[in-house]
Amino acid sequence: MLNSRSLVLAGFAVLPLMAQAAVPPVDAIGRPAVVVCGVTPAGVPIRTAHMDKIIFQIVGDLRAQVQADQPVLDAVPRKTDLDIKVIDNPQTVADLEGKVLTFLGALDIAQNRENIIISDVEYAVICPRANMD
Repeated sequence: MLNSRSLVLAGFAVLPLMAQAAVPPVDAIGRPAVVVCGVTPAGVPIRTAHMDKIIFQIVGDLRAQVQADQPVLDAVPRKTDLDIKVIDNPQTVADLEGKVLTFLGALDIAQNRENIIISDVEYAVICPRANMD
């Protein structure tokens, strides 16, 4: 008879089952994701490039940074998924709403922030080539 702490694999030995989960430790120390990909012929480190794809919707009117740009900003579709791709600095905390607003040329004010809904953020990390053509 088997107890609840054993497992029999077909034709193999009885293996004990662990009754406890191995809970991983919590790492509360944030460290920048700065990684060196290689070194140039001159000995300069080549660091990874970090990019974010921010998926968002504009749900209300946005005020432009420059009044002359207001008609162009008003023409951006509302209440539909849009995305931007921006460079990310791994040594800072990203203000996603601020990135969207400045990318669009909108003022970074509370009213504009309320009219942006961010639904997802994707990211990429690449190693650039040493000699970019």
